[in-house]
Amino acid sequence: MQIHSLRTFYWVTRLNSFRRTAEVLNISQPTVSSRIRGLEEELGTALLHRDRDLALTEQGRELLAYAQNVLRLTEDLSFYKANQPVETRLRMGANGPVAATWLMPLVQALEKTFPDLRLEIEVNQTSTLADHIAANQLELAFVSGELTNPALRIQKLGAYNMVWAAKPGMAPSSLTDEELSRLPIVGYRWPSPVHPFTHLPASRANRHHRFTQSDSLFMMIRLAIEGVGLILVPRAAIRRELEAGLLCIIEAQTNPLPLPVLIARPRAHDSEVTSKAVLLAQKLMDEVVE
Repeated sequence: MQIHSLRTFYWVTRLNSFRRTAEVLNISQPTVSSRIRGLEEELGTALLHRDRDLALTEQGRELLAYAQNVLRLTEDLSFYKANQPVETRLRMGANGPVAATWLMPLVQALEKTFPDLRLEIEVNQTSTLADHIAANQLELAFVSGELTNPALRIQKLGAYNMVWAAKPGMAPSSLTDEELSRLPIVGYRWPSPVHPFTHLPASRANRHHRFTQSDSLFMMIRLAIEGVGLILVPRAAIRRELEAGLLCIIEAQTNPLPLPVLIARPRAHDSEVTSKAVLLAQKLMDEVVE
């Protein structure tokens, strides 16, 4: 089976039209028909019901799942139909704090420096990004916490100042550790490096009955604005919310530890693009640290 035939089949099933598929793929309608007919002849079965608005047959549904997997894997090849070197693609990961502060300035600077660069960005928690970069699914990742994989080159960029924050009026402006434990908290789940510091007050003897967990910094901020609970986050990540009066800082008896930001990349991979990204990230991190 040819890749272009599977792609044509995929678009026919998505658009439910040979004509529109031809327009999307910039080929003739007879070519679309020929490719679909060729697949059916090769597989020895009908894939579409021509008399039912191109509805998929049982075999067509099975082939569609196969085609989607093949196309996804093919598009992951940086050199596929690109006629460009591998360096024109950068697969980059960022955790929530980086995404909420300087990810977009970094993206804009990279796109300005490398106009032909194809950027693939994954925003996820550190543990998932660490797995993906170790599996060579990313060339670069901005993470927090400890990474011990010897195949990775680790560089510390800096650290975020962490603060407790809440919806105005939800809590006094300063709290003892005991008072903090009596309030609802929104925090990360394991294995986030922030989790122990939110889970500790939430597990005291006189703790509040509600502890909400999320893997998304953006969702945690939204929940705090709605008054669901206090959050422990980088101050830089909620700058706009503080200025708008949607959140306020709560001083705690025990100051939260800074959250380190690391850049991880495979030792076996280096390029002009990744080196430039590291330099830009360092500059941006220095600008946001308070």
